[in-house]
Amino acid sequence: MKILFVNFIKFWGGGECWTYQVMSELKKRNHSVILLSNTQSKLDLRAKQNGFETHSFAVRKLSFLNIFLISKIKRTLIKIKPDIIILNSSLELKTIGLIINKIGCGKVIFMRGIPSRIKIGPLKHHLFSNVVTDVIVNSKYVRNRILNITKLLKNKPEVIYHGIQPDSLITAEYTTKNIAIVGRLSNEKGIDIALQVMQKVLLLMPDAKLWIIGDGKEKENLINLASQIGIQNSVKFFGFIHDVDSLLSQCSLLIMTSRWEGFGLVLLEAMKLKMPCIAFDHLAANEIIINNETGFLIPDMNIESMSEKITYLLSTPEVMKQMGQKGNDLLKEKFTIEKIIDQYEDLITR
Repeated sequence: MKILFVNFIKFWGGGECWTYQVMSELKKRNHSVILLSNTQSKLDLRAKQNGFETHSFAVRKLSFLNIFLISKIKRTLIKIKPDIIILNSSLELKTIGLIINKIGCGKVIFMRGIPSRIKIGPLKHHLFSNVVTDVIVNSKYVRNRILNITKLLKNKPEVIYHGIQPDSLITAEYTTKNIAIVGRLSNEKGIDIALQVMQKVLLLMPDAKLWIIGDGKEKENLINLASQIGIQNSVKFFGFIHDVDSLLSQCSLLIMTSRWEGFGLVLLEAMKLKMPCIAFDHLAANEIIINNETGFLIPDMNIESMSEKITYLLSTPEVMKQMGQKGNDLLKEKFTIEKIIDQYEDLITR
């Protein structure tokens, strides 16, 4: 089966991490996997480094109006002749949707990982009705937010969670006071909220540390905020790290303070290391964390409540260990990469 992944995002985020992982796993199962990407995107560079066939173009928001670029992409698609096309988002759909319509393709899968309503104009109405054959969402939370497109689709959106390899030679260190948060330094990830949470944690546990793993445009503002609220000596910015496990394993728990999140792949990374997780309950996190068993779900984005749960866990290493083990058991039961890729293969070959 020749499968073409289309992802025009330049930065490396959760969606790009997941795209690369699915590409890699399908390649292991002897599918021919090809990537159509943005020039010098991080996904494109990583795919090239690891032997994938890639084709890159300088794509922007309005590139679907650029007839010269569209003509180049069309020639590439005709040359590739994919059996399956997997589109990363609305950007990819708008850019090449009409090309697909003209050259034809057996199955066109649209992936949605953002929990917000899809704006439908005449072009998208046509593309969802006549080009897209299937939609994959990464959580029930996301599916419920895109109900407005369901009437346009041939098939109902299918929930396929993210997954990872569940085994690790290293585990969390429950004796440290290090708290991890992983994500792009942007508004939706709520790192500023994590700093406010940390300010309250330090009132009761002054030796605690917040390790921020990730990079982004908000970094300077976040560094300034940490100084303004007087916690700069208790916060460490590590930047973008490929080997996240090595840092996570030096922490005792992970928090997720996102304003919105389609899934939360980092929760699985923590569960692999037998690390308890704390997240706000308005996210898809409640499809991953079992409250009071594998971690805590905090209602109403309550900063005070999250700081209390963090302090409680850091004070009770045995509880952290028990929760971490239960989280790892849940990961092996529900979120292994093998089970997830089985679902992809089922949809692709259906």
